[in-house]
Amino acid sequence: MLTKSFIIRAIKENRFRMTEHATMQRLERNISIEDIRRVLLNGDIIEHNPKSRPYPSCLILGWLKSGDPLHVKCSMGTMEPRLRIVTVYEPSDEEWQPNYKTRKKKRR
Repeated sequence: MLTKSFIIRAIKENRFRMTEHATMQRLERNISIEDIRRVLLNGDIIEHNPKSRPYPSCLILGWLKSGDPLHVKCSMGTMEPRLRIVTVYEPSDEEWQPNYKTRKKKRR
């Protein structure tokens, strides 16, 4: 399972990689690598997804300098560097509770 200490160590040692998807999302949303680093160093793990494929993942909530929330999904692969940044996005008010840590229940 991904731990906060593993993530912090990987970021501080510059031992991470971004997937093509994360890179595209970052560029489309004008999110800097520094923003992502700050979230991974200072944010909170709000979800663990041990059944994610191809690797177990977690979702981290952190805050941009503007005060807006940012979610970063990362996983721990088997090749070096093992920390993979899967996607980055600003969570929507429609999907998340006001604390951005809890998903709203879907209406059926």
